[in-house]
Amino acid sequence: MKLLLLIILFIIFFPIFKMWMMMRRARRSMEDAILEARRRSQAENYATEKRYDYPAGEYADYEDVAGSRPTANDATGSTATSRPAEEQIVDAEFEDIK
Repeated sequence: MKLLLLIILFIIFFPIFKMWMMMRRARRSMEDAILEARRRSQAENYATEKRYDYPAGEYADYEDVAGSRPTANDATGSTATSRPAEEQIVDAEFEDIK
């Protein structure tokens, strides 16, 4: 009787155990694939980023434009830039909406 009960339990639980193992293996392989994709993505992003050392970096030379040097105002102590007045461009006539 005990042997028959063991055989029946084996017939019932072995396929369940086998299915559980297959699902576990599939979940692990999916997690591994996701982790590998993340690693590749991070490696590509790291390789394409522009990296500078602290003292180094992009430096842009500038030029002084003639007539744009600030002049010191002795009374207020502020600086003002002198530029020639430019003509305003008008491209359309506007009407007030009533």
